[in-house]
Amino acid sequence: MTIIFDSFPDIKDEERASKFLHECLSQKVSKASNYSLEVCLASLSIEPQILETLRAAHGARDWERINGLCVYFRRNAWRFDFRFGKFNKDMSCVKVADIANGNFKRSMYVPEEEETEQEREGRDSTVEMDSFIRNLQIPLGTREDIPLVILHKLGSFQYDPLLRERLDGIFSPGHHTFLVNTSGSGKTKLLFEGLCQRWGFYFTFARDGSRLGPHDLAHIAGTIHMNLRLTWTQYLPPPSDPQYASLLQANLQMVHNAFGGALLARLFVFKLFLEACSKEGFCQDHRQRWLEAQLLPQDLSDQGDPFNMLQLDVRNAQVDGSVIDEAIAQMLEEIQEIWDMPSGEFLYIALDEANVPSREYLRAFADEHGEYPLLKAVIRSWQRRLGHLPVRFVVAGTVIPQEYFPSASGEWDDWRWSSDTDSFDNPESQRRYVSQFLPPEFKASEDAQVLMRRMWSWLRGRHRYTASFLTLLLANRFENSLYLLRQYIATITKYAPTDHVEHVSEEVRQEVERSISWFSEFGSKGLDEGPISRIEMHRAVVTYLAASRGCPDCETKDRALVTQDYGYFVDTECRRIALDEPLMVIYGAGWLKNSSHPAATTMFKTFDSQHPTALRPSHFALFLALSFASNFDGFSNISDAFKVFGGPVLSALAAKLVLFSKNAEGRPEPTDVHFSEHSPKRLVLEAGGAEDMVSWFKHERDEPFCLFQSSPARPLHWHSAWNFRMVNVSGYSYMSLRHFTCEDSPSFAEDIRHASPASLFDEQPEILSLLVELPHLSPDVGPLGVLRVSGSFRVEKASEDSIPSEHQPAAILNIISLEEAGKRISQDMLMRRLARIFSDDTGDSLRDRQPRQLDSSSPSRKSGRRKRSAAGSTSTTRVSTRLKSKSETVNAASGSGSPGPPESKKRRRNNASSSAQTRKPDTGGSRPGTSNTKITAGRRLNKITAVATGHASPGVPPSEPPENASRYNLRKRIRLPRP
Repeated sequence: MTIIFDSFPDIKDEERASKFLHECLSQKVSKASNYSLEVCLASLSIEPQILETLRAAHGARDWERINGLCVYFRRNAWRFDFRFGKFNKDMSCVKVADIANGNFKRSMYVPEEEETEQEREGRDSTVEMDSFIRNLQIPLGTREDIPLVILHKLGSFQYDPLLRERLDGIFSPGHHTFLVNTSGSGKTKLLFEGLCQRWGFYFTFARDGSRLGPHDLAHIAGTIHMNLRLTWTQYLPPPSDPQYASLLQANLQMVHNAFGGALLARLFVFKLFLEACSKEGFCQDHRQRWLEAQLLPQDLSDQGDPFNMLQLDVRNAQVDGSVIDEAIAQMLEEIQEIWDMPSGEFLYIALDEANVPSREYLRAFADEHGEYPLLKAVIRSWQRRLGHLPVRFVVAGTVIPQEYFPSASGEWDDWRWSSDTDSFDNPESQRRYVSQFLPPEFKASEDAQVLMRRMWSWLRGRHRYTASFLTLLLANRFENSLYLLRQYIATITKYAPTDHVEHVSEEVRQEVERSISWFSEFGSKGLDEGPISRIEMHRAVVTYLAASRGCPDCETKDRALVTQDYGYFVDTECRRIALDEPLMVIYGAGWLKNSSHPAATTMFKTFDSQHPTALRPSHFALFLALSFASNFDGFSNISDAFKVFGGPVLSALAAKLVLFSKNAEGRPEPTDVHFSEHSPKRLVLEAGGAEDMVSWFKHERDEPFCLFQSSPARPLHWHSAWNFRMVNVSGYSYMSLRHFTCEDSPSFAEDIRHASPASLFDEQPEILSLLVELPHLSPDVGPLGVLRVSGSFRVEKASEDSIPSEHQPAAILNIISLEEAGKRISQDMLMRRLARIFSDDTGDSLRDRQPRQLDSSSPSRKSGRRKRSAAGSTSTTRVSTRLKSKSETVNAASGSGSPGPPESKKRRRNNASSSAQTRKPDTGGSRPGTSNTKITAGRRLNKITAVATGHASPGVPPSEPPENASRYNLRKRIRLPRP
């Protein structure tokens, strides 16, 4: 090696130094021809430190040092190409040291204020409230008006055994994971918490208006065709086409290049981060700091998101895919030298919003199993590049079609499907979550208790509903809390609850509107276009109205309800879907109010339509309960509901719905049932067994109807108590409806034969004796005073001969008359009834109650900016928000951290989007149905869609979207390229 030094006695000149470097590389690297003199010279100008090290080693004739320099050059030679000039420039702007060592101080959220600090002097309550909120330590993102609630106490899941177990199942060293559930169910939060405890990368295919996470993948799909070397084919020809193989390979290579650039950029910044960590020794906190750097990438560079900038630099370099492959390989080699990964540990790649690429370019890729979407191509590409490393993928989204990833193929055997996101399914879990955000004095007040009860009534279900509302409470300093909740509900569902109304001044209304403008209503696209979502929404609304419960057993075909955000998985393996959340059901009920829709709440035509899934017998039975309860609320002719065979007198009889209860002597006495928003509390008893039925026939239940399945092999039966009044004769009778069906070939005679008391109750003889004991039974309607009715919808197929004379009197449904009666049912009353059911405030079964008026108060400022209306009957006593002490504030808030720097400049609220056109909310009054404004997939792309959890809209938004264009959208509004 002495010869080399002798051959280059002087390398002060850069050109001579580059030749010396080239000669050294030829001694150490077998492929020295890959490194031209031009590249060697470029490296010296790109990284002056190389020249300094080279000169120092040359002067000392330190060959070992030159060896190390050659290794460094080999690993970085790819970026010494002149085409990576912009990459190197942007890379020099990345600063990771302060974040890695924990010295970086992020600003914490505090509500915006239009006044300066001098103007606020003397108003201690506001100052102290701001101090409390600041001490919650909720990080401030790029938008100063939005509290990033999802980042509150980030990393705390590890301290909860149940949550830790859930994370261990999702981030498992034994398998990759597809995490699938509806929008807002908490998938993104789980990804964050999992990556707090594990080294990994967080990628998202679509960013929301909170702008959490890098923007590197969000627009690649839209620019994937921008490759000067290859031609993109969006629609592949048939496999028989001679060009098929080459076109498919070109598409795959373009995906490999485009997404490889994003992976390379992430690996490069990760390497810099690890280098900074290694200087002081690795610790567990470094993993969370690395996640936070990915979630708030603007903290890494003054120039913006470095991950996005660097991947764009790679794309614009227009280099061959082999160059990217080599760069990634070299980067991984460096990372492994810096970070000695313990045995059994994995690097986790989290891909969020994978529903976006799972529906893109379905005709651009194919394999032996058929065509597949972009997502599959991306996963395969990254697995190929990272295959030799211990890597696990966690791919999360609302819809990831399982057919594209068949486990039987062997390739996807080590992938597990999970829907284990949980939800707020009991009031205590929601209360614990909410309480950590509330000021101590407010939390102890009656107002807070009322608020939390109503939050449970309306916001139970997916996590986003609760977390999103908390952003409003924080932004409004917990003032006018009940009014905020009402407006929040009205904004996203277009229905404003009429109970517990808090009266506020017009000034307060305007100020609340500014923060409410973050949100937009749920979308009706799935109801407009999706027959499964439409019929299941109808079933959920009817089931709540009749049985006061939701539907935990919805149709799973195509996972339509989850895909369209109306339902959610309630199990851990993507098998059971529920539609029972009050907010979603009340929104669906508002949509169903329109009688022109294919499904309408009280219209029989819903059951006359063709549906991709079989209708449930219980659905039709509960629907009939609603219809009959309304039709026989007071005397009405039997013929208005039934066509009676064999009893001409019966058709002329008038009847009304009654409920029997026992008097002091133990004798049953009838009470009229009046169907309203307040009563009965529940229309239908869904008997779970013989005990429930016997209890109902003993008049121990408050429900006027009973629905039961006598055995698994038998169809559903339904019984109801009726009061028949006839000319000169009056008596009581039961009705027995059997075989609720919409099938095209009903058997009316069979229905009537099995609807007789002897047949129905052959296994419960006690019920027969109870029927006999009922006084004043009408003998004209049938055996034991039971009128037998076929529950078939297909009454047009009935004739005089359909029911043999020996089974008469009997009846079928009068669908035409019931349909007309259904049009007269007040839709507004049904909406109010739903709201009462959600609040569990329907009152006694047979006693109408006025809406309860609760006193409502909440923390309020002492300034004159918010004045309550002197009018109105609701008390608005102000609760003081003066906190006990600074230490108590910190402990009550988050138990860690210190207040951030005080705000010194004037901050202004976003007020520009309040004029967006939306459907006027239904306030539950007597006004006819509202208009049906569709929220299309082309909504603005910068929605603040998930302060609580990830939820987003992909596309190519401007680098800094105008602040006045953003609204907080609880549902996905995604613009997808046409396949």
